[in-house]
Amino acid sequence: MKKLVLFSLIVAAASQAAGCIISSGDDDGGTPRITSTWEIKSIDGTNLGCPAGFDTAALYSQEIDDAGINVGPPIADLFDCVAGIGTSAPLDATFYYSYVSIENDSGSSVYATSTEAFVDLVVENKQLDAKIYDDAGYIQFSWQLTRASDGSPVSCTQAGAEGPSVDGVESISTEVGNSSNSASDIFDCTDHFGVSSALPAGTYTISVDAMHGQQALGVAPAIANQTIRDLNRVTDLHTITIPLDGL
Repeated sequence: MKKLVLFSLIVAAASQAAGCIISSGDDDGGTPRITSTWEIKSIDGTNLGCPAGFDTAALYSQEIDDAGINVGPPIADLFDCVAGIGTSAPLDATFYYSYVSIENDSGSSVYATSTEAFVDLVVENKQLDAKIYDDAGYIQFSWQLTRASDGSPVSCTQAGAEGPSVDGVESISTEVGNSSNSASDIFDCTDHFGVSSALPAGTYTISVDAMHGQQALGVAPAIANQTIRDLNRVTDLHTITIPLDGL
């Protein structure tokens, strides 16, 4: 799974970790740990349970430094998949990327993984609640705002000096041939990065626009025929340029 390499994006990744919810855990006296839950579901909410032959849920915790760069190899804590919950061994009080992988007993084959989440263990324990969808996946992308007049870059707040500020960036994912299957995700403009909600596997047209409240300030060219894969996989749209009208 693609890792974020800019530490300025980490908080955005934490708040928008599709399929993973981070919350505070109990303080156990200075031995930081991550408690994780996991569910394997279909997009309609049906709980599927652990797939045959994949009996292990591995909680991976990759330490990162202040620049968001990996420090050493990831730490793996292994649990019985059917347990649905597990708590890591004590970890250093620092920052991690964490995710749950559903694997066979030897770890040689992986069924699916949850999306990565940023976990801050500096102050307190954390709980990671991971949802793995059998029949759905996600899109992720970053964005760059430009002036429509000349293509020069502009920040979310700079736009406010010349017109309405850009509060949010919206992605609209519409399944090709099934327009009733459409999902909208809105991200804080200053996050500069977003991961969508879970989308049923299929072929989509993706539209991305910059917003001030409910007002669209500019729309990027639509991305047609984008495949969203199943088994919780993430499709990276890379950086999308959004020209702002009137600038």
